[in-house]
Amino acid sequence: MLQQLELEYLAVPHSMATISISREMATPPRKKRKSPAGVSTNNLIFTAHQGTNEKVFKDVVSLYVATKSTVADVTYGKGVFWKGIPKDRYKLLATDLKDGVDCRNLPYGDGEVDCVVFDPPYMHTPGGTAHVNHQNYEAYYKNNVSPNGSGKKYHEAVLDLYFKAAHEACRVLRDEGIYIVKCGDEVCANQQRLTHVEIVNELTQNGFIVEDLFVLLRNNRPGVSRVIRQVHARKNHSYFLVFRKSKNKRRT
Repeated sequence: MLQQLELEYLAVPHSMATISISREMATPPRKKRKSPAGVSTNNLIFTAHQGTNEKVFKDVVSLYVATKSTVADVTYGKGVFWKGIPKDRYKLLATDLKDGVDCRNLPYGDGEVDCVVFDPPYMHTPGGTAHVNHQNYEAYYKNNVSPNGSGKKYHEAVLDLYFKAAHEACRVLRDEGIYIVKCGDEVCANQQRLTHVEIVNELTQNGFIVEDLFVLLRNNRPGVSRVIRQVHARKNHSYFLVFRKSKNKRRT
């Protein structure tokens, strides 16, 4: 056997045998692949929830707003969003129109705030007792009369408030600051108005980038005062939209 190997080696030119051995010696050993960091889990924050505003809002700020950030909640109301969030986690600037601070004219300097939270009444009130449990435009923004500062009425006035508030939020936010918007779609004059789409389209043309969308499903089943024939599906969800002010995109 040994004699056979010697004969085979002699049959190979000396230079080729040297090259083959040199290549084997020059090839470095392969590095051991590192295992990816992290652990397998389904304990995550998801986009769709059935529950309450404060639970979803807590998830939103935990993902997008750093501890100790300055947060301006410009439609603070009774502070429902902030239930369950420790008071020392953020520097909260709580204002509301009923207290004399208009979200379209905030008392902050340019780029002074890390995050702005905006949750206006997002449906026009057609009259009667509709939406009596929600702050409405008739009480706050005079939506159903012309002297509301824009000449717009009904759903167009809803959008007008969202757009003007976003313009002011963009002013007071620092670059890369976060803008959290609560909204809901509605049917107005028998037409579908997808408010969340209209807001996204407007804001992404004016200095904001969409970061996320959360869907909140109501716990109870909403009803109507009377119905003859249902034409559209009854809406029982709302949205939290998360935007980031881009330092590279400016308003024109």
